[in-house]
Amino acid sequence: MTMAKRSILYLDDEAMCLDVFQQVFSEEYDIRTALTLDEARRALSERPPDIIISDQTMPGLQGSDFLREAATACPLSIRVMLTGSVYAGEVLREISTGVINLFISKPWAETDMRRALERAMMPVTLRKLF
Repeated sequence: MTMAKRSILYLDDEAMCLDVFQQVFSEEYDIRTALTLDEARRALSERPPDIIISDQTMPGLQGSDFLREAATACPLSIRVMLTGSVYAGEVLREISTGVINLFISKPWAETDMRRALERAMMPVTLRKLF
């Protein structure tokens, strides 16, 4: 009996980032990607993912706005902010409200992303220790 793979939805306006993520993690996770907010919303409505990753800075969209929306639509999903241009105040505010559970710098290294995904799958009580 095989266990179902954990699912990830990754929203990013850079197709190359989505492709690399898919190539690196598709054997371990069920990955759905979205280039646009509409695609991401559709994916959320079809099946709530275990982990939601969003880039912060996209044309006409802030990832934190999408993650806030995702927190309401899929409250049990772990939400991860990914950005190369960090606005510390905004990220800290969203972390303190529970909208963002984890933060990863962009460009990400495979080992850092792998560690963050493993942490995301931990129970909340353990996740806070790391």
